[in-house]
Amino acid sequence: MRKKSVLFLILILLFLNIYSIGYAKTDVRSKKAVVFILNRVTIKDYLENDLKNIKKMIDNGTYGLMTVNSDGGRSEENVFMTIGTGTRAVGSSFASLNFNSWESIEGNKAFTIFQRNTGVSPKEGQILNLDIAQIIRNNSKRNHIIRPGLLGDELMKMGYSIAVFGNEDTDTDYKRYAPLIGMNYSGIVPYGDVSEGVLKKDPLRPYGISTDYDRMYEEYIGVKDNIDLTIFDLGDTARANDYQNSGLDKINAQNRKKALQDADNFIGRILATNDKNTLYMIVTPLPPSAEMGQNDFLAPVVMYGKGIDPNKLITSETTKRIGIVTNMDVLPTILNYFDLDVPAFVTGHKLYSSGVDGSLLQLSNLEKQLTYNYTYRSPFLKTYVVLQIVILILSIVVLIFFRKYSVYMKPLLLLIPIMPLSFLLLPIFDYTSVPISILGIVSMTLFFALIFYNISSKSSFRYFSIAFLTAAILIVDMFTGYNLLKNSFLSYDVIAGARFYGIGNEYMGILIGATLCFNLLSFEVFNKANKKYLISANILFYIAVLYFIASPSVGTNVGGSIAAFAAFSVSTMYLFGKRLNLKNISLVVVSIVILLFLLFYADSLRPVSQQTHIGQTFNLVKNNGLYPLFQIFIRKLSMNLKLFRYSIWSKVLITLVFVLFMLFYKPIGAMKKILNEHRFIYICFFSTIVGSIFALIFNDSGVVAAATMMVYTGPMLIDFIIDENREIESRS
Repeated sequence: MRKKSVLFLILILLFLNIYSIGYAKTDVRSKKAVVFILNRVTIKDYLENDLKNIKKMIDNGTYGLMTVNSDGGRSEENVFMTIGTGTRAVGSSFASLNFNSWESIEGNKAFTIFQRNTGVSPKEGQILNLDIAQIIRNNSKRNHIIRPGLLGDELMKMGYSIAVFGNEDTDTDYKRYAPLIGMNYSGIVPYGDVSEGVLKKDPLRPYGISTDYDRMYEEYIGVKDNIDLTIFDLGDTARANDYQNSGLDKINAQNRKKALQDADNFIGRILATNDKNTLYMIVTPLPPSAEMGQNDFLAPVVMYGKGIDPNKLITSETTKRIGIVTNMDVLPTILNYFDLDVPAFVTGHKLYSSGVDGSLLQLSNLEKQLTYNYTYRSPFLKTYVVLQIVILILSIVVLIFFRKYSVYMKPLLLLIPIMPLSFLLLPIFDYTSVPISILGIVSMTLFFALIFYNISSKSSFRYFSIAFLTAAILIVDMFTGYNLLKNSFLSYDVIAGARFYGIGNEYMGILIGATLCFNLLSFEVFNKANKKYLISANILFYIAVLYFIASPSVGTNVGGSIAAFAAFSVSTMYLFGKRLNLKNISLVVVSIVILLFLLFYADSLRPVSQQTHIGQTFNLVKNNGLYPLFQIFIRKLSMNLKLFRYSIWSKVLITLVFVLFMLFYKPIGAMKKILNEHRFIYICFFSTIVGSIFALIFNDSGVVAAATMMVYTGPMLIDFIIDENREIESRS
């Protein structure tokens, strides 16, 4: 019993990576926070304009790039709602209809409309969202917990007050999105002014209006001592963006420059009025339309105040990336600053200084790199997938109809498992242009194909070598900070925002498939070695790879850990001569449940700000029951169905299944003979199938993981059948 307890403690410590990060402690009740909404600007704007106050915040604070995703499209109503809820959310068609209670809309007081829509009697002067009912309905239909007005609720219930000033109105449209960040669940912001009164006539500015900064400043000064969180929507940069189709390019540039200068001057005035116990943030909910049209969906974010390291790049535990955070991190940052608990269903984590030196130019280059990856990732992957399909189908056609030429397919088959290695190594080179990327991938693929094809005449040694090298590089990269995985076309994408760290589903499948391949082929390659030693080495490799996939401090892939555990367990059973009966299947299932509990529990023990989605899910279930698990399951299922219908990876999976099915019949008896005579190849094949099935079931993009897991076993079996075919022909 004591040994089991010690083993349990070792497992817990193995999966934990405990450290703590915090702001400098001060008197909570004396704290204030100010958020400047500077919409539709870029890092380039900060580089090219003389913005002394913004640059003061950058030089003395922390800054970086922010993703602008939501639970719907990248629209103002959705991204502002996401900022205000701390998780991906959506707005509504009329989410921007926020009015001070005394304003009139088409002859009706906002006070009356709001009361008619909600049954709530607001107080005079409050800011009211007239479409809160539809916002609540829209978010209640999503497949995860979203609470509209969360930031406002959490602050107000602890006695903190909130004010919102400014808008992005045009001459015809109400564009008042900032209250979506600060409102409560009822759609109310207690203080502020988002009316037309914060605008002034300005005939030569976009739409003939501009923000009345003097009026906004005076109103703020009048209430600032009683306000804890103030949100300013500076407005003019958004209007300059919206007006660009009407003005000449030079006029648009002038409008943008003037809007930035006026905003910078106002920021300077606000900075001068507050004491040092204030947190300041500049948040850009969306980049300019022109940049978004070029697939640049990253926006600047700046944080400045007491306890923040000066002139350092920003980060958060959501991304674990230097200089990159998400729009879901704003809410936890504000709550944490006021020493308030962050609800378990919030996806984001607090922003903090990474302690790493940087520059705006460095961020600009990073933005270009990430945008390039986002833009060209799909074309490169589609090319690889199409190549796989062509080679697989061509192989089966040649084997059936042109058998004597099948040997010429062997070098082509090697390309399928080699290309993931080429994609992985591409970030070593400067690849921010399509020609360089193509040249790099083609050159490396041909180089490795030449090396591995000539390294041995035995197919088993070729596939063993490719799989071992790929798995080894993946493990080393994960151990040293994901420098390759973070930038590979075949890995996760920052701008898409599904994953930021660990190992993604593409390379998770590659790693499991490669591990099974080189481990089990080791019995073919080193057939004279003591099998007991090889089995022991296999098990050690399985444990190491499982750790790297599952650990919250390394791979952080729950679905991958389930798939790996299932595949490795089946492989180990067969290595020990066990059969896959009901008893052993039950043992695997129970072991998976125990593994998951350990993973979730271990990560939940870490500070909330440092937990991955694994620990967050554990706390979510603990606080909200099993329903969130059901939502997660539905989300994963719907994503898999969507990917199966639309993803090109499903075509690869279907092609592989079809080709393997055909190989059981043509050439007659070849596949059966290989699997019967080569026990370890059979174990590799069967274990990979098991891993693919579990990946398909337990991953939200399981189609991808299942397809990539087969890139070794599928071509390898075809290659062995070609060898078998040559032996038959040589005997005849």
